[in-house]
Amino acid sequence: LPEEKVELAFKCGRDSIVFTSMRVLKIDVQGMTGKKIEYLTILWPSIRGFSIETAGNILDRDSELTLYFNLPAKECYAEGFPRNERTRMKIDFRDGQADIFAVQKFISDKLLGPDTMASSAHGGAMAGYQDTGSGSILAWLGDDNRMVDPREAEAQFKFILQSCEAVELAFKGRRDMILFTTKRVIFVDKQGLFGIGKKVEFISVPWRTITTFSVRSAGSFIDKDSEMCLWLDFDDVFYPRRNNEDDPPPPPIPRRSCLEIDFQKDKVDIFVVHRYLSERVMRANGHQMKPYTSPVSSELLIPSSPDAGTNLLDWIGDNASAIDPNACDVKFHEAGLLQHDEHVAYAFKAGRDSIYLTNKRLFVLDVQGFTGKKKEYMSVPLDSIRVWSVESAGQLDRDMELRVWFKGYWDNKVKQDLRKGKADIFAIQSFIAHFVIGNADGNSALKNAQAFEPSKTGAMTKILGFLSDAHMKDPVELTSQLRSSPALLQEDESVEAAFKAGRDSFIITTKRIIVIDKKGMTGKSVDYRSFPLMYNTAFKIETEGHLLSGPEVKVYTADEDIKQELAKGQKDNIWLVHEILSNKMLNNPKKDFSEEEVHVGIGAQSSYTPTPAQPYSPVVTAQPYVQPTTFQVQVPAGIVAGQQIQVQHPHTNQMLVITVPNGVPPGGVFNVSA
Repeated sequence: LPEEKVELAFKCGRDSIVFTSMRVLKIDVQGMTGKKIEYLTILWPSIRGFSIETAGNILDRDSELTLYFNLPAKECYAEGFPRNERTRMKIDFRDGQADIFAVQKFISDKLLGPDTMASSAHGGAMAGYQDTGSGSILAWLGDDNRMVDPREAEAQFKFILQSCEAVELAFKGRRDMILFTTKRVIFVDKQGLFGIGKKVEFISVPWRTITTFSVRSAGSFIDKDSEMCLWLDFDDVFYPRRNNEDDPPPPPIPRRSCLEIDFQKDKVDIFVVHRYLSERVMRANGHQMKPYTSPVSSELLIPSSPDAGTNLLDWIGDNASAIDPNACDVKFHEAGLLQHDEHVAYAFKAGRDSIYLTNKRLFVLDVQGFTGKKKEYMSVPLDSIRVWSVESAGQLDRDMELRVWFKGYWDNKVKQDLRKGKADIFAIQSFIAHFVIGNADGNSALKNAQAFEPSKTGAMTKILGFLSDAHMKDPVELTSQLRSSPALLQEDESVEAAFKAGRDSFIITTKRIIVIDKKGMTGKSVDYRSFPLMYNTAFKIETEGHLLSGPEVKVYTADEDIKQELAKGQKDNIWLVHEILSNKMLNNPKKDFSEEEVHVGIGAQSSYTPTPAQPYSPVVTAQPYVQPTTFQVQVPAGIVAGQQIQVQHPHTNQMLVITVPNGVPPGGVFNVSA
């Protein structure tokens, strides 16, 4: 593009990798003659993380850069292959031909925001923490991590950090280290025999890439370590090969889709880790994360009482099926498990496990093992929820059910049974909908909506339609019904199109797709599943064919694909569906928070020396204009009309997401009132 600038470029044989101000461009020359060339573009906001690997000894003299992202590809289940072949890009650098740490600085500026070049004034709440060593041969053999002084770790790894970046927590295993900084998590993997080789891998995971987290306490007997799990926003699942042909296929492994880290139980306070992750991962104020300029309060990192988790479980008890949320809120705050402005709205218990809905997260307490000593505290931020469903009780199955799918690619479903009569599943559904789609556009996508007319079909088509294909229902009548019986819709939400096939229904509202599935012989158990329109990725429609082949709509969602066949003779209705989905998904797209530039400096340049880099979606300094609430914003280089940038309000210091108006070129100025 005219406003696009090449900032780094590398060549390997016939192929090239080009880093521009707007994207990563891979040029792949194919075939014997090289006449066929593939140009693969990956936008900077699509990259979820990266790693660099230094050169090794003797035979392994190349350094490496790996980028992690999500590109659409056909899923593969073959042994020895990843599930999605387009989630990693590996680039080898010849020894002495590229400065791998300069490349790391460049990528950091793009993904984490430009380096302000000002030394961090954050002293570190855990500075001065005394490292007493592993103290256990079992912990050393198990590579369990212990907490160490973050200031010492920051000094040791200053060459990998931005100048404005500070280490807040640090952990050390047998030879590797983990750094929690104000901008990311860094995993330091020393390779070679006993970690004494030259080859070291530095894996950087920006905080925006972590969608869900959990901590687990130590168990009994041989399970004496505690753990932390991080769910990441890219598909890195791999299907390993079987060792012998006669062996059954081995199960898939998550690789870096889900990271599990072991801690020494007496060297790491998992509740400190839990509180820290809550501050860095949980979003507030319109999907905004805690800025890197705001350190995690030292009060949150004070070691917990040894009986904090035990006292909470003793209070919950073993026999309750429903828990008072107000009393639970008090107990959770006493245990230090919730943030100061976080409150419990719903609390339920089933067996030894319990589940809680707060105004910020879905909190799951899972008691594990025979003795129940091992407990997992899992936090699913409400911003990470992509699909949810509630299921009413059936004739034989007397329990209701809540299911939630969160943003992730490994074991990303939470399921909880609820005892009949002890929970209002539609109140729970409405609560989740409020936080997930509450701010979505509730206006109709239809410009010239026509009065509903029942489709005219023959007797045979009616019979077949009852069995499989769907007929359109009156959206106005259904809107009225779903506001009370059951209460599914929000106040500003209405049904745009609805189709009924047998006992089941496929409904498109102004905010989501609702699939109603009646189960069992009696149909008394009903599953209501919601798919927010703003998180759907693609859709397609097929017109009707010959004989009894009717039209079809397919929507690709964040979790599973929805396919609905319509009864023959509904030519107009399938184009009605196309108009609704086009307007909602194309004209009013909602940018996923994981693609937003949230960690950025103000008026900063890249710290990469050879070619100063501009961030893809930078924060620009807002200058006061005539009125206190009106100021001018200058469009940064590389940004075109229609793209979003972040600005800081000159008076309130609030971060605002602004769309560049049409007609304003790079370098141009426009007014913002806020």
